[in-house]
Amino acid sequence: MGPLGVPELIFIFVLALLILGPKKLPELGRSIGKGMSEFRRASNELRNTFDREMHNLERENDSVKEATRASSGSPSNDYSYDDYSYSADSTSSASAPQAAETKPAPEPGATEVKS
Repeated sequence: MGPLGVPELIFIFVLALLILGPKKLPELGRSIGKGMSEFRRASNELRNTFDREMHNLERENDSVKEATRASSGSPSNDYSYDDYSYSADSTSSASAPQAAETKPAPEPGATEVKS
């Protein structure tokens, strides 16, 4: 089905004229024109609202990126890592008895529970 040609449009016009009559046809044309202009205005308003909101979101996203970039600085300055030095002659790993040796002494007067 292709686009409507001139003969098809003439047929539709004559059919509408016969059905509606010469008095109602101009009213129908006006109401269709008003409806189309209202639809066009509403779609333009929706498009403008969408574009405005997208622009606001992009601007907010850019400000968040700038804020995180400004606060991050260089990574070596932001984080302090504990410097653990491991010697080459220490090959044993931490085991349960060693961990028990480093346990704090019980408080005076406390009874020790043995398991």
